[in-house]
Amino acid sequence: MSGRPFAVVTGASSGIGEKITIALARRGYDVLVVARRADRLAQLKADTEGACNVVVDVVGADLGTVSGIDAVVSAIGDRDVDVLVNNAGAGWIGRFAEAPYERQLEIVDLNCRALIALTHRVLPGMLQRRRGRIMQVASVAGFLPGPRSSVYYASKAFVVSHSEALRHELRGTGVSITMVCPGPVATEFQVSSGVTSPMGGAVMMSDTDVAEAGVDATLAGTFLCVPGPPNYALVMLAGILPRRVGAALVDHIQRKRLATTDGRDANG
Repeated sequence: MSGRPFAVVTGASSGIGEKITIALARRGYDVLVVARRADRLAQLKADTEGACNVVVDVVGADLGTVSGIDAVVSAIGDRDVDVLVNNAGAGWIGRFAEAPYERQLEIVDLNCRALIALTHRVLPGMLQRRRGRIMQVASVAGFLPGPRSSVYYASKAFVVSHSEALRHELRGTGVSITMVCPGPVATEFQVSSGVTSPMGGAVMMSDTDVAEAGVDATLAGTFLCVPGPPNYALVMLAGILPRRVGAALVDHIQRKRLATTDGRDANG
């Protein structure tokens, strides 16, 4: 045991997850990183360990499967998890009736089931020690209905609802939950797809900015983190808009996205 605090980050092979790993390592955390692309994780390990003088363990696993979740649980072993980051996620853009059926179930498995499994694994230990931080990476999408991306939006609404409920359950326990809700982020998929922001302009936030904001909020025990003023305004607006108006807004956005992408999205 190194004596350093220990974090687990899913979806760490690129984008927000990769930058969260680096942010935690710079703050002195050993990190267990999880994603399907083990080669990317190996490079992250090499770069981060040398720069930050911490230990980065790698688990190449598909968290959309039972075996993938079991691999992570096994890698955690009897170590105390100080910070859990549920970041892995997937999506798909297109009409629900035309969506690949198996892909929609994969989105639910990864965005919801894996998050529940890992949170349930580490939370009892955190409660026993009366300390711990959990970051759930949701999305501004979790506050709106999502035509042409209905399963993804619904999965993020699940994360929002679950996190809000856990917030109340964890009061006074020494354990906190932080819900990070980015808008469009300049990840490799977003950039390659030419995705635009909800406000109609270019992608607004870098993955580094989102990761730093999320890590700061998590370590401070802050519940809601919506990086970027326009994204925060959208979340507030979603709370007062009639649902049918929100659906129409999202439908307009998704039509524009479909003009520049083939309907695929990327896992961490």
